[in-house]
Amino acid sequence: MMIMIETREKFDAIYQLFSRKYPLKQTKIPLGQTEVTLFYVEDVDTLLDDLIKLGPEAEAVKDERLPYWAELWPASIALSQFIVENAELVSGKNALELGCGVGLTGLAAAMHGASVRISDYQPDALRISELNWLLNLDRSPASVLMDWRNPTIDEKFELIIASDVVYEKRFFDALIKVFHHNLKPNGQIILSEPNRTIAVDFFKKLSREGFCFKSYPTEIDRNDQTYHIKVYVIERNKPG
Repeated sequence: MMIMIETREKFDAIYQLFSRKYPLKQTKIPLGQTEVTLFYVEDVDTLLDDLIKLGPEAEAVKDERLPYWAELWPASIALSQFIVENAELVSGKNALELGCGVGLTGLAAAMHGASVRISDYQPDALRISELNWLLNLDRSPASVLMDWRNPTIDEKFELIIASDVVYEKRFFDALIKVFHHNLKPNGQIILSEPNRTIAVDFFKKLSREGFCFKSYPTEIDRNDQTYHIKVYVIERNKPG
């Protein structure tokens, strides 16, 4: 894919920084009538080893800051494809992406008319997402370094998007708090989840917190496996 001249220097700088730090792999993901090219980290085990080397007292180890951001997860692909197939849900809306990873979901939303701000608590996630945005959209995303367990922005968004964030019970309250805090009254959340058993309790809690949702099952074939994913469209209960 060709990159506009005005973004080439920025792309090259980020790529050189990343390729010195991590071995990068490239893949193509079909999105509707087009496809995007994405970089992600080839050897995530190396990142895990680096985390362990920090020692048990390191903040990143205590907080279990595992390098989830570095992989391209099937739930992210499912959410991106759902967005493309239902572009009316994102077009013209200001959106916040929680846990951007390598940037695919926010990229898909931006390609279909959303004004997206990506967020992650790992600086390298923001950098590799920017690399992928520059490659596919010839521009950098609006971004914020933020742990959604302790959100640092007060802005309200018409749309919140997130993939595969419902994986530990200890995060449920924080995630729902972000929904309350950063979603506009009539806004929507689009969230993908790979059918983890633990997610059942999350959606029960979400219902008790005043939200309703519809789920859309889908399948993603990747690396010779078929993954069963559900995409949820979530909103607040209407009064009365």
